[in-house]
Amino acid sequence: MGVPLTVVATAFACANLATVKLNRAAATPGTQVSFAGRNFNSNAAASPVSVRWNGRNGEVLFTGRPSSNGRMSATFTVPNASPGHYVVVATQIGPNGRPAAGTPGRAPLRVARSAGSSTVAAPVTTGGGPVAPQTLAIGLGLSALMLVGGLSAMAARRRRLPAGISSAA
Repeated sequence: MGVPLTVVATAFACANLATVKLNRAAATPGTQVSFAGRNFNSNAAASPVSVRWNGRNGEVLFTGRPSSNGRMSATFTVPNASPGHYVVVATQIGPNGRPAAGTPGRAPLRVARSAGSSTVAAPVTTGGGPVAPQTLAIGLGLSALMLVGGLSAMAARRRRLPAGISSAA
C-alpha cells in the first residue's frame, strides 16, 4: 500500500504548477493590472485560460490562449470591490474535460481604498480554491504524506530474518 501512494505523491509533486505573477501587489478599483502566467496547457484541445476574480467561479477578468510554451500575459481592470485582500485565479480545462494539470494559478491582490471613498467594508468571498497560507499547508501536508509513504515502502521491503538468527553475527 505504501509504494502506490509514494508513486502517486511523487507524480503529483513533479507536475509543473501554473503560476501567475501580477505587476503590483495593491491597486484601487478601476486600475489596470498586468499579469504573466506560465505552465498552462498549450494543447489546442484545451480550453483558453480564464483569469477570474477571487475564486474559480469568480467574475471573468480576461480569457485567452497561452503560447506554445505555456506562457501568457495580459492586462485586466480591477473590479469595483471593497478594500481588502483578494486572489486572482487563472483556470483552464484540459483536453480530457477536467481542470488542466497544475491549475489553477493564483496571485494575491490587495484592493486599496480609492481616494474618494471613506468607508471600509470586508470583502465578499465567492468561494474557490485555497489562498497562499492554505496552499503552503497543503504543500507541507503532501510532503509529509510522501515521507510517510517512502518510509512505509522501505519498511515493507526490509528483509526479515528467520527466528533465532541475530543480525549482530
